[in-house]
Amino acid sequence: MGFVIIHEEDNHTIMSKRFLINGLWLMLFAAFVYSLADILLKYLSSSFSATEIAFVRFLIGGFILWPILTSRGIPLRGNQTSILVLRGLCGTFSFFCLLKSIAMIPLANAIVLLYTFPLFAALFSVLLFRTVIEKAELILIGVGLVGIYILMNPNFHTFNMGYIFGLLSGCLGGMAMVLIYKARQTNGPLIIYFHFCLIGGLLSFPFILSSFKVPNVQHGFLLVTLALMLLIGQVMMNEGFKFCKASEGSLILMSEAVLIGIAGSLIFKDPVTPNFLVGAFLIVGSGAGLNLMTRRSIH
Repeated sequence: MGFVIIHEEDNHTIMSKRFLINGLWLMLFAAFVYSLADILLKYLSSSFSATEIAFVRFLIGGFILWPILTSRGIPLRGNQTSILVLRGLCGTFSFFCLLKSIAMIPLANAIVLLYTFPLFAALFSVLLFRTVIEKAELILIGVGLVGIYILMNPNFHTFNMGYIFGLLSGCLGGMAMVLIYKARQTNGPLIIYFHFCLIGGLLSFPFILSSFKVPNVQHGFLLVTLALMLLIGQVMMNEGFKFCKASEGSLILMSEAVLIGIAGSLIFKDPVTPNFLVGAFLIVGSGAGLNLMTRRSIH
């Protein structure tokens, strides 16, 4: 009878591969769901304000998660409450800015600007956690900034504020990603999203008191569907960070930008200009490079 000896390093490699595969599928699924939600956001933005869409999203998400958390005996306060609150604030304002951007500029442009978040995540990691940044990372950040300039094409005669909102959504999203990764170390994905809904609901509620209108049956169904999609996508994303590093997860999520680029052209007939193609390539490419460098340094 032969004996097979499994070294500790081999066992660790197997477990790492399993974790990466699980994280891969979770993040890909989250990116696909987010893409469908983006299309709904673009459609609904012509009928509802950003605060109205946000409030319905946060309200439904919170009401669904509350009984689930209490039935499982999970304290609503969570761990590292200050981190959860900060993540909720950054995520909420990022979502507000994204909604404004989607309503004002082509969908693909808004999503590509959202995916500047790896650039900002790298900068925030340096500022908050004193992470050492390499020369190559500085070059990639510079490439990303050039891509932003090309994509936004600042012309005082035709410039649209939607590009500023899109860039702000990426900046705040980068901060939120750093905080999600930090919060995921001591919290489950449901409690992270619950705090996001709680903070978002509190911030958006005052704005809808005087302007909220009851939607018709079709719009009401789409609003509920949107809220459920964003809930599923967010929970899958948060769960994915349990199996892969922040850099790996962010890299996989970038597939959303590719899917939306295709959908924006086919569904909304958004123009595919040279500025968009070059800018998007530089932004997504620099973000991918930053994530790969982070992953390499970790391993």
